[in-house]
Amino acid sequence: MPNLDDLTVIQALDRGHALESITMLPDQIDQSWQEGQAINFPPEYKNAKNIVIAGMGGSAYGGRIAKSLYDTKSKVPLELANGYDIPGFVDENSLVILSSYSGTTEETLTLARAALARKAKISGVTSGGELARFLSNNNFPSYIINPKYNPSQQPRSGVGYMVVGLLSLLSHLDYVSLDSDDVATAIKFLQEKGKSLDVSTPTEKNPAKTLAQKLLGFIPIIIVADFLEGAAHAIRNPFHETSKQFGLYFTIPELNHHLMDGLQFPQKGKKYLKFIFIKSDLYEERNKKRLDLTKDVVIKNGIETLEITLDSKTQFSQTMELIQFGGWLSFYLAIANGIDPSPVPWVDYFKKELVR
Repeated sequence: MPNLDDLTVIQALDRGHALESITMLPDQIDQSWQEGQAINFPPEYKNAKNIVIAGMGGSAYGGRIAKSLYDTKSKVPLELANGYDIPGFVDENSLVILSSYSGTTEETLTLARAALARKAKISGVTSGGELARFLSNNNFPSYIINPKYNPSQQPRSGVGYMVVGLLSLLSHLDYVSLDSDDVATAIKFLQEKGKSLDVSTPTEKNPAKTLAQKLLGFIPIIIVADFLEGAAHAIRNPFHETSKQFGLYFTIPELNHHLMDGLQFPQKGKKYLKFIFIKSDLYEERNKKRLDLTKDVVIKNGIETLEITLDSKTQFSQTMELIQFGGWLSFYLAIANGIDPSPVPWVDYFKKELVR
């Protein structure tokens, strides 16, 4: 296994500049929040009766996180569209936000045309491509990212842009409760927390490096509750794309109604699993108890468990804290696997074959 403390080894593998993008997460958050707040929206954009957020892969993180954080607090329904089809209820009273980092996502572009035909209010978050042209040509107020803090140019490495850019739009339109003080507090926390996760911090003092070593050769299974579901999705995907390693996530309380009895067989498969329980003092009290009991069940089934405890003080901050940790973790796991974190050869192959 490559030495996670050897910067020369890391730089030799990291040809796509993933490390630089990961360290710039606080800068991405600051930039996208400020720029999103400056966008001018027509008054009618504040009067939508429902909101649909469309996106795929890393470009869908913002929608998933918005729903996890605000679905129970928003008076306007927040729905996700992760495919080609637009929900049947979308009409002129709907706000459709199109999210595609590259601006070339086939499914999102298809949905964009459908939203236009339904006469929906449309906005978007993108760095360019056909989606940026669509938004510009139709004069839809949108956040066009200048990704100066994402040198890798991978959507998953621009997570700060895709998540906070979207939340900034929703906040600016008064659909979610998030303000500049909340964001500034989160940024300050991430800047400090990032020091313990950075490559310059040796493995014995670096929780992300330590966990990466423990996950090498295993299938990580992330367990979260309530408001962290979107963040769990956003740290699961980089296991696949960045680490090139299979991973899963499940949510409490839903998993308590099926998953636990599925841990009995196959017996020989248990040795390849490691459950990672994400601990938060902001979970609902019943979910805190459920998390602990679930861990007990997993241990009783002979499966190893690990924990990540979140320290920040708000749901938004803890969401970004988990995303930051997950970014570092998947990066170090890629290095431990001896591969460049940035390329996604099988995704690229699939897209090329799809257009034949």
